[in-house]
Amino acid sequence: MATNFVRKNWKALVSTVLILPVLYMVATAKMPHKQYPGREKVVFWHRWGGYWEKVVQRIVDRFNASQNDYEVVPMFTTGQGSETKFMLSTIGGDPPDVMSMGSDSLPSIASGGLLTDLETLMTPAEREYFHRVPYDAIRRTGQYRGKTYGITIGADLMGYYVNCQQLREIGYDPDKPPKTFEELVELGKKLTKRDKNGNIIRLGLNVDDLATQAIAWGGGFYDRDTNKLTMNTPANLACLKALAEQRQWVGFENASRFWSSQNTGSSTGAWPFIPGAVSITYDGQWRVDEIHRAKPDMDYRIWPIIPPAGGKPLAGLLGGNFMIIPTSAKNKKGAFEFLKFWSGVTHPERAAECFVAGGWIPLSPDVANAPAYQKFIKENPQFQTFIDILSGPNCQSKPSVGYLQYYLDQINRAQGTGLRGSKSPEDALKDLEKTVNTELKKRKELGFDD
Repeated sequence: MATNFVRKNWKALVSTVLILPVLYMVATAKMPHKQYPGREKVVFWHRWGGYWEKVVQRIVDRFNASQNDYEVVPMFTTGQGSETKFMLSTIGGDPPDVMSMGSDSLPSIASGGLLTDLETLMTPAEREYFHRVPYDAIRRTGQYRGKTYGITIGADLMGYYVNCQQLREIGYDPDKPPKTFEELVELGKKLTKRDKNGNIIRLGLNVDDLATQAIAWGGGFYDRDTNKLTMNTPANLACLKALAEQRQWVGFENASRFWSSQNTGSSTGAWPFIPGAVSITYDGQWRVDEIHRAKPDMDYRIWPIIPPAGGKPLAGLLGGNFMIIPTSAKNKKGAFEFLKFWSGVTHPERAAECFVAGGWIPLSPDVANAPAYQKFIKENPQFQTFIDILSGPNCQSKPSVGYLQYYLDQINRAQGTGLRGSKSPEDALKDLEKTVNTELKKRKELGFDD
């Protein structure tokens, strides 16, 4: 029913809210061109610009040089609104053959019937391997209602980046992480520096991400076994209270002033952790490559999320970049060959060279244990923390629901009000539950069955 709703109403949606960003992207996109006229073309859309576009191009070149049947032609599309452009092109009958898409967008697009079930393109041997070998959280992240619509070419996880020099200055061994969140907070207090007016000049600890942190408290916002949302629970409340208390000590206004002076969006070496503005900060694995390029001699560690006393270690909530193939793709076979080449569904040793090119988290242990990937970890030993999280018992996929992006936005809003103190943690989670349940009721009335 949801599929029919999307198909019947897409023209109205275009005319009201979608057409302007699409026209902008069409005007600014880099159009594909062929270098191998005798081969079948595979149009590949991706969202990596700047430095990363060159990394992607090298992977494309490797694939094109590896066989004689297909030519992948990459096309950079701006990240903002790329999913909208994809949906319109698919409905209109002129989509890419394959596209890298953020995992948070995948369920909603799959629920609209616009994505190919990738297992229908697999051989029996490939399907058996796919269900047996890849990391469970990664495989589940690409699925919706039991069908596989996306396969990762670079998953995302989060951890704490730790400035070793600053910890040693206060007599703390960075190779011995705190055992509990409570100890971590006390360590952050010791590392924080303020000027005579109380303004923060070095932040000792930056804590974020309620959706992931809650897992370490024994909670989380989705029960996969029952396919139910879990919002206002004792574990989630305990987590939000702990995060709010930590932020209260820092001071919300102080933290806001501090972050407003930092280049938090940088990927070119100005990230506040690199020059030492933050001693311990929470961020994703992509920063390993940035540190390697900007300050290769930096002495740092990466700790997994530190649980509270009695909590769960190695908590993770997986996201990242997943390859999808639209239902109306013209060259699904060639698209899937490229997807397999990069992801490691086949030939994981070869795929490992793709993953290390961008410092990406791999699909499977077979890729992680391949010589090229082990060489990468030897050169970047802190990256092993993310593999440990991925291999552990508490790494989860995000909720497999068609309204995932909306749900994550509401969780972040509840976190924001709780950390700012504009609502108590109790009220923030109560309001979250009320708001989401109201939205789900509306979705049901509109014919959505999720």
